[in-house]
Amino acid sequence: MLVRRLIARLLDWLLVLVVAWPLVHEPVLVVLCAAVYDAVLLRLNTLGKVLTGLRVVGPASGLSLRRVLARTLVTTALPGAGAVLVLTGLGWREPALMAGLGWQQPWVVVGRYVGSGSAGWLSSLLLVGGFVLLVLSVVEALDLRGTRTWHDRKAGTAVVRLKVAAR
Repeated sequence: MLVRRLIARLLDWLLVLVVAWPLVHEPVLVVLCAAVYDAVLLRLNTLGKVLTGLRVVGPASGLSLRRVLARTLVTTALPGAGAVLVLTGLGWREPALMAGLGWQQPWVVVGRYVGSGSAGWLSSLLLVGGFVLLVLSVVEALDLRGTRTWHDRKAGTAVVRLKVAAR
């Protein structure tokens, strides 16, 4: 079950990346698109879960908005934020969002350009923070008990295999 869940998650991220990246060219917006994709389709089924034969279910009352948002935050937004922090810490500079908003790029300080090689303690902090978020996401996803991981237990959801109709 864990391998199916991982494959479904990777397929969903790949789909969002292929669709969103050419449109926005901004890692933060791609993570936001992934979170919206996950939250909107959680009540139905994401493409990755359809292809792997999985479905997220809630209690008999269904998946409330609170459950959907709690699960999306832990499964999509936190690892996505970790990936963005790691990319930023490694020196990735895609200033489309900030330039579009008219903000000065953070590596330009008081009109003086700071070279990409001298990112200093801030890039190290971003890199470590990103790795921490990614490791926490992996650890909580590996805490599988039956059909429920840690985020499923906290959100009140479970992932189940769909039964294939016999012909």
